[in-house]
Amino acid sequence: MDETETAAQPPNGEKLPVVVVAGASGFVGASLRVALSKQYRWHALTRSEAIVNRHEERDNTEWRLCDVYSLPKVEQAMQGADYALYLVHSMLPSSRLVQANFEDLDLLLADNFARGAEAAGVKHIIYLGGLIPDENGPLSPHLRSRQEVERVLRSRGIPVTVLRAGLIIGPGGSSLRMLINIVRRLPVMIMPRWTKSVTQSIDIRDIVRAFTLCLEEKKLWGQTYDLGGHVPMTYRDMILRSAELLGKKPVVIDIPYNWFGLSQVWVSRLCGVSAQLVNPLLESLRHSLRARPNPLLDVIWPYSVTFEESLRGAVDENGEALPNPRSITQKTDDKLIKQARRVRSVQRMPLPSGWDAPFIAKDYGRWLTEKSGEFIRVVADAENVIRFSIGLPYSKRVRLKLLELTPTPYTRGGGRRRAFYISGGFLARKVAPPGRFEFRIFPENQCLIAAIHGFAPRLPWWLYHNTQAIVHLLVMRAYARYLKRMKREEVSMAE
Repeated sequence: MDETETAAQPPNGEKLPVVVVAGASGFVGASLRVALSKQYRWHALTRSEAIVNRHEERDNTEWRLCDVYSLPKVEQAMQGADYALYLVHSMLPSSRLVQANFEDLDLLLADNFARGAEAAGVKHIIYLGGLIPDENGPLSPHLRSRQEVERVLRSRGIPVTVLRAGLIIGPGGSSLRMLINIVRRLPVMIMPRWTKSVTQSIDIRDIVRAFTLCLEEKKLWGQTYDLGGHVPMTYRDMILRSAELLGKKPVVIDIPYNWFGLSQVWVSRLCGVSAQLVNPLLESLRHSLRARPNPLLDVIWPYSVTFEESLRGAVDENGEALPNPRSITQKTDDKLIKQARRVRSVQRMPLPSGWDAPFIAKDYGRWLTEKSGEFIRVVADAENVIRFSIGLPYSKRVRLKLLELTPTPYTRGGGRRRAFYISGGFLARKVAPPGRFEFRIFPENQCLIAAIHGFAPRLPWWLYHNTQAIVHLLVMRAYARYLKRMKREEVSMAE
């Protein structure tokens, strides 16, 4: 045991509690691990081999290579943990091609994390979500997804503490980097209507204090707490205050339109960040967001870091935003993702009453066979191995096996999830680990998820992208319409 580990041990000789964290390499995760390295041992989950290979064990952190889209791997990686932190938002690409919206990806990831925590005997989960507006009306997709994640994490019976925050400002924060780049690069600023929405930001040090209290104080467990450290202000005011602190004097032109689409494009290009990161920020600014009073905020607020202090601590001597810790390996990860030529495709569909995952897996094969007039034939054998073949209708001999799906041992007998390895067929490349196909039901949401993870197409990428990928998406959308029709028929019969 080295000197750092010895110093981190409690005085009574007991081992430090273990905290498993998903999202450990990001801005918030890195800040928490460093700040609390003397109080906890960290099991940091990441799908990035570059991160695992680059990081030596420090800050009491053990990096664990884990694809959070794989439920068995999540369960294995969470073994031995006392507490769990969920900091994941599916805004960065996980495969070369992703056919999915972030809400459906977030639903799957949160369900895997909750199930893994339950199987590992985790005592407490803390989730960092977003502030919810007071006004009635539809939420932005980003905030709606955050609420859905809260519900999914709480569905397994483990105490879940939800911390809701707006813009988090600190060294390496993506939201701050966008703000600073806007101020530094625009001498003339057009301010759309969304910049007039009120938001309440908070310093990363106050976020760390909130997590520390929720880990240590059991009386805080299981509740939802809004967090806000800075005085509420519009995004327009935040830009102008930042400009003043950085010695800039931009010309401001206010316009009475939101122009979200145009704003997403110019903010993304101007700030050098992907649209996947820009869109959630702009979507949340459709609403005015303030932290509601609560016991945790009462403790944090009197000693909270001011906006000016936050900004000064997050830029260098030239006024440039400090880099995000994830940026060190992001280019390597993007290169490896491109080289791997894998596909993720996730679709949310209506769930007819009484249908479970094994039944849906069989019904999908029956439906596809009938829908194609047996041009595509789907047959399951006694071992539930499913084979997709193509050929002349009603011909038993002249057929080409397109895909073969072998049930994973993990899902045999399960009613809420049915998963298969993509184990063969003309369209699939032999890779390790193999791709997976799954159906998963969410009765509380009245929906199911049909997903392909890590599929490796055999066709040349340009050909696959313009043929098979499109056909797959059209087929899954057609099956979703069929399920929607079945739901309508259920309602009609009930009436």
